[in-house]
Amino acid sequence: MFFHDCFVNGCDASILISGPGTERTAPPNTLLRGYEIIDAAKTQLEAECPGVVSCADILAIAARDSVLLAGGIARWQVPTGRRDGLVSRASDTSNLPAFNDAVDVQIRKFSEKGLSTQDLVTLSGAHTLGTAAHKC
Repeated sequence: MFFHDCFVNGCDASILISGPGTERTAPPNTLLRGYEIIDAAKTQLEAECPGVVSCADILAIAARDSVLLAGGIARWQVPTGRRDGLVSRASDTSNLPAFNDAVDVQIRKFSEKGLSTQDLVTLSGAHTLGTAAHKC
């Protein structure tokens, strides 16, 4: 979810905005899961410190923690202070890399975001975490 949010218009939690024609309803995002986890975290944080923690920061921290819980690299610092986006358009997801994009298309899409081929390989590998299976 974090990748799908950040790749579109930056890490602004615009993926969390619901309604017709939002990023959340766009074809590349229809299989994303975990919205209720982010909502629950936001509800608890708002009860303790209203108006302090953005949904964008919650999404970033949840992404880091889920990598750790899945056995990924040791914990890393996540800078906070992100602001939540107010606009979410399904049409903005057209730049998301698709599973069936040719490699050169994916490299171009990543390059347009200032990301390298190594970033592409790393993020694509992380993207399949939990869905890929190893067969002996």
